[in-house]
Amino acid sequence: MHNYPIELRDDLNRTLIKTIYDFGIVNIPVLAARLAGRHCDLTLADAERLVLGFAQLYSAPIEFDRSACDWRSREPVGTDNNGLLLDIVENGFGRAA
Repeated sequence: MHNYPIELRDDLNRTLIKTIYDFGIVNIPVLAARLAGRHCDLTLADAERLVLGFAQLYSAPIEFDRSACDWRSREPVGTDNNGLLLDIVENGFGRAA
């Protein structure tokens, strides 16, 4: 088991929350590559495990599309649920509606 710096965990948490809010889905390989690029002591395999673990912690929808380089330009899943997952994460499941 690895002991990761708090800065890495904070970065991952902020990135994941923003991704869930903006897109409604977490692309594991793309987010992991960006995280590993910002933290030179982190391997891509470890970054993928961390991103997947945090996404599962938040019960976020996930995808594994390594070819999704343009995923940041996509619209959120739908305007009527934009930010719904963030509300669930921040306020608890029962209060999101």
